[in-house]
Amino acid sequence: MLTFKIDMTDIYTYSKRVATAAFIILLMLAGFYLLGRHAYFFLLVFAAILLAVLFCGMTDWITGKLHLPRGLSLLLAVLFFFGVIIAAFWLIAPTVSKQVQEMRQTIPQAVSQVEQWLSQYGWGQKLINKVPNDMSKVVPNQDALLSNLSGAFSTTLSFLADFAIVIITALFLASSPKLYTTGLTKLFPVRSRSRMMEVLGKCYGNLKSWLVGMLSAMAIIGVSSAIGYSVIGLPLAFALALIAFFLAFIPNVGPWIAGVPAVLVGLTVSPQMALYVILVYGGIQLVETYLITPIIFQKTVDLPPALLLFFQVLLGILQGALGLLLAAPILAVLMVVVNELYIKDVLEKKPAHAPEAAPK
Repeated sequence: MLTFKIDMTDIYTYSKRVATAAFIILLMLAGFYLLGRHAYFFLLVFAAILLAVLFCGMTDWITGKLHLPRGLSLLLAVLFFFGVIIAAFWLIAPTVSKQVQEMRQTIPQAVSQVEQWLSQYGWGQKLINKVPNDMSKVVPNQDALLSNLSGAFSTTLSFLADFAIVIITALFLASSPKLYTTGLTKLFPVRSRSRMMEVLGKCYGNLKSWLVGMLSAMAIIGVSSAIGYSVIGLPLAFALALIAFFLAFIPNVGPWIAGVPAVLVGLTVSPQMALYVILVYGGIQLVETYLITPIIFQKTVDLPPALLLFFQVLLGILQGALGLLLAAPILAVLMVVVNELYIKDVLEKKPAHAPEAAPK
């Protein structure tokens, strides 16, 4: 008669591993579910983290240069950040506001000129025919207009509330970052907490470097666009340069969007002016893409262009403008997490019993 001896230790270890794996899978599924259903909330949280990284970077720089307490350095950083925004708005707001009002009349004129040019060609005429000529079908009636105004008002209030939440959350995060990073690492086993703190530090460094590079590139594009448009005599130069400055925050996609209104404004002057705009703005983008950006991001963070474009399209489809806006910094963090926690700690990690390679 055969007897089998069951090792209870092995059964307990196996059951523990199965339960741990099942828990991890359920946790991942719950995370994906929450991310899909409430992605906008997570994007707002990430926007607050991104702004907190900016505040922390400025605070660390002030502390290192002036040797002030962290609280006072943070106060100076926040005052400087919002002071620059308010000062810039105070200085250029009258000019830009006037130019934006003029742009509301200029852009329709440019569109009309484009329609006239398209009507000279057969394919252009077919394209124009698809646009409804009866403006009553395009312009909403009074009830629909009131409904649209109400929706726009509620959207504006929602945007302002989200903006306030992001700023307040960023201030809390920047005031005591160790409190939140330490609390996050406590969700992991004790043996992994030092490694998680190291990964969080690298994520912070990656985000800070990306912000420095992106803000530098935005400033260069905005200033060079304003100078270039002014030199060729393009109307609304400062308003168009401001558009180019803000949209430069969105790599790959933003510069193309910013170029469209500039070309349309150029068409209201003459086709030759539109050609000058294309040459000036195209030249700025070529220099920025092949000279300025490689120099800046060589010392900061260089994101793979194809992967970044794919990620932008994905988040743009899922979450619209906010997803498109935050795609690049989210990818910068994901690259650190994947490289540190998966590639280094899983794929390239050597077993404990593996022999060390012999020195060459």
